Amino acid sequence: MTVAEALAQGDALRPNEFEAAVKLRWLSTLDGQIHRELLGAFQEEPAPFSGYGEQTEIRSTRLLVPYPYDELYPRYLAMRIDLEHGELERYNNDAASFNRLWRSFAAAHCRSHSPRGVTRLRF
Repeated sequence: MTVAEALAQGDALRPNEFEAAVKLRWLSTLDGQIHRELLGAFQEEPAPFSGYGEQTEIRSTRLLVPYPYDELYPRYLAMRIDLEHGELERYNNDAASFNRLWRSFAAAHCRSHSPRGVTRLRF
């Protein structure tokens, strides 16, 4: 999913008044956490991640989480919008959806990659 697709899907889920730059910063923070806390913990050194900003080409820049787990991005944006609006019931529902997608992606990633410092046994 590209940044532009995530922004469009997030806006479709929760029409809002937030500027694209604010939502871009939210996505940047989320991908920064994914890069540091999950991708960076495995042997394959992930490409450096410096965040998304004004210079980011949103139509071609792909977010870090691949299909079929990339639905977590629009859910994350909806969750943040609900939080900013003080709509706690909607926030809790969106957070539950986001967390389910996050756990599913993290589990799949952990199953298919070796942690740093651990070598695979070969028979």
